[in-house]
Amino acid sequence: MAVKVLGIYGSPRKGGNTDLLLDQALKGAKEAGAGAEVDSLRVCDFKITPCRGCHACTKAGVCAIKDDMQQIYPRLLAADIVILASPIYFYGLTGWTKAMVDRSQALWERKYTLLDPALGDQAPKKNGFFISVGGTKGQKLFEGTTLSVKYFFDAFNAAYTGDLLFRKIDAFGDILKDPEALPQAFEAGKKLASGFIPGQ
Repeated sequence: MAVKVLGIYGSPRKGGNTDLLLDQALKGAKEAGAGAEVDSLRVCDFKITPCRGCHACTKAGVCAIKDDMQQIYPRLLAADIVILASPIYFYGLTGWTKAMVDRSQALWERKYTLLDPALGDQAPKKNGFFISVGGTKGQKLFEGTTLSVKYFFDAFNAAYTGDLLFRKIDAFGDILKDPEALPQAFEAGKKLASGFIPGQ
């Protein structure tokens, strides 16, 4: 059984720094010995309404808002490995990415309120990996964001297994000034895919 990898491009700037890093991570996953099946999506290409806090999902684990997020839920659930890449905007995820994360409340309710066995302790485990860049060098630059991503992953049964975080990366293509960055992303994707056994 092939490992299913989902890459999520969280930046609205196509071809930017996080895109370049995620491209390499997905390339590494494809070249892993496990023969991974790689899927990807760009969040800003989807129309995602922010969570309204209506609590409708507490009843059936299904979001009441019928927009493009309905296309993303099954892809999150089908993936064995999810690699999320987003730059830092004001010490947080991009607005597009944060809307997707907040709308994952429906999955959280399904798991923790409705105790759906498909997301319970006995369900197959998934792995999550986070890639990010930020323009400043602040020590706490990634603290809040990594917590958000950790609990986003948890909503669909993915463990936060690691990250690649780069400070002082702001201008288009800045990441190319670090000769180790893209190879690190490639190796991360390769390691994630080659070391994962679906269904376990």
